[in-house]
Parts: sequence; C-alpha cells; structure tokens
Amino acid sequence: MDRTAAIDTLLLWHEAYGFLVREARALDEEDYDTWFSLLAPDLHYWMPARETVFRADEAPDDPRRMYFYNETVDTLRQRVARLGTGTAWSENPRTRYRHLVTNVEAVPGEAPDTVAVRSNVLVYRNRLEREEYWLVAAREDLLRRTADGLRLARRKITLDQNTLLSKNLNVYL
Repeated sequence: MDRTAAIDTLLLWHEAYGFLVREARALDEEDYDTWFSLLAPDLHYWMPARETVFRADEAPDDPRRMYFYNETVDTLRQRVARLGTGTAWSENPRTRYRHLVTNVEAVPGEAPDTVAVRSNVLVYRNRLEREEYWLVAAREDLLRRTADGLRLARRKITLDQNTLLSKNLNVYL
C-alpha cells in the first residue's frame, strides 16, 4: 500500500470510528433525537437469534430464522416513543447504559459513497440497584455519505450470547 492509500485508509477509519463513538454517546445518554439523526431513512437494523449447532451443521444465515430485532427507522421510532407513554414499566426507573465500541475496521463499500464497517460492541446495563447485564456482539454496518455526513444504512448485530439472561431487551446495539 502506498503512502496516499494508507492515509486514505486511515482517514476513512477515523471518520467511521468517530461516527460510531457519537452514536454510542447518544445511546448512552438516551439522546434519541441525535441517534435518529444518524440513521438513514431506509435503515435495516437486525439482530438474529443465535443457535448453537455442531460445526458440521453450521449454515449461512437463514432469512426464516428468529430475530431479536428486525427493524426499520419507523419501527425503532415506535419502540423509543413507547418510553414516553408510561407503559414501558421496565424502564421506570430508567436503565443505565454504557456502550464500548472496539476492533473497528472500515473499508470503502461496494456502492459509491458508502463505507463498510465491522466492529465489536460491549454494552453494560444496570437497572434498579443490583441488576447488571452485559451484551457482547459483533456488528456489520453500512454507512452512507450524505450532505449532512455519514448515516447508518444497515446494521447486522451478532450477539455472542446464545441465551439472554436479561429480563428485557430495551437496548440498542
């Protein structure tokens, strides 16, 4: 890789990493207006359920499988709006979150003005006095350049946990 290509790669990584850090801060602070401003209008956001199988039985993703999340911007907005209705009893008092993003890789996407990003995320959740949960996942994102900056157009979340011990899944990864 020549020097110019190396600098371009570094700048792309820095831009993608900055985007992910801003998103993590918005989620930690429950600043959902900022979070939604980072999402593309045609976002596909999904988290398939894990299945433990023998190596010989492993298969590629099956579109018929169960998902913890299989969302669009509109359905994510509905989920977030519910927090203000008084019917989200599992979020009163509110959960405290911390998103730690690491192992970020960024390369130009297949389509013009896109960036393919892989990252790992560790999300700590604390609720009430003693409820603590950790979610660990790999993410595959597609970021799209717009006049207003990068926007998240696609996110696939692959949890490391097969069985979720949390009482709810009111968290965005």
